[in-house]
Amino acid sequence: MCPVDARSGAELRCYPQRSPLLTIRAGRPALLVTLTVPDDIEAGHVDFARQLAQSVTAYAVEVERRFRGLRRLASTTKEVA
Repeated sequence: MCPVDARSGAELRCYPQRSPLLTIRAGRPALLVTLTVPDDIEAGHVDFARQLAQSVTAYAVEVERRFRGLRRLASTTKEVA
């Protein structure tokens, strides 16, 4: 597990002549994930990006609900033991 702290973050970088980069930085020990796609983007890359966006949105909703002391939304997440 890699805890999230004040130096953690996510950043999207777009370039005029190449595909975008998504970088996620988290906690100590340091975790750095950079997602890239080839310059010739195919349908599978778009599908992956949309799945990633959907999962990240659901994650954000659950984090905020937990922060506010609200119950989990069963429709947005999978139950994990």
